[in-house]
Amino acid sequence: MNTADRSIALVDAAMRRRFYFQPLFPGKPPLDGLLRKWLKKHNLPADRADLLDELNRAIGDRDAAVGPSYLMTTQAASEKGLARIWKNAIMPLLEERHLGDGTDINLRYGLDALRKRLKQAAVPTPVHLPRQHAGDTAQ
Repeated sequence: MNTADRSIALVDAAMRRRFYFQPLFPGKPPLDGLLRKWLKKHNLPADRADLLDELNRAIGDRDAAVGPSYLMTTQAASEKGLARIWKNAIMPLLEERHLGDGTDINLRYGLDALRKRLKQAAVPTPVHLPRQHAGDTAQ
């Protein structure tokens, strides 16, 4: 932790002592479902909420999770607008988070990668039932 980080940590601790702290984490109340409701109210594509949920699953850290406000805009309705938001607002956050650790952020957090994972998750897994042998009787 460098000097600036320590200074910020001290200010953060002082603020928490003096003011009521309300944690706001995506996927937890009161933010849970907020984007999905907003998209429905504005008749915008619901898959934006699915993409954000998948992104936060890929991040795997509630303190680094991306909040819904980035996508609570009519610009996110079009593919071009969504791609612009992703490229200019969301990906830079993740680039900074993974600076120097060798993570391919496009492979892990890019729109195409997230959509591919969502599509794979939506494919039903076949159920394998045991075969009944000729001598078995059904009950």
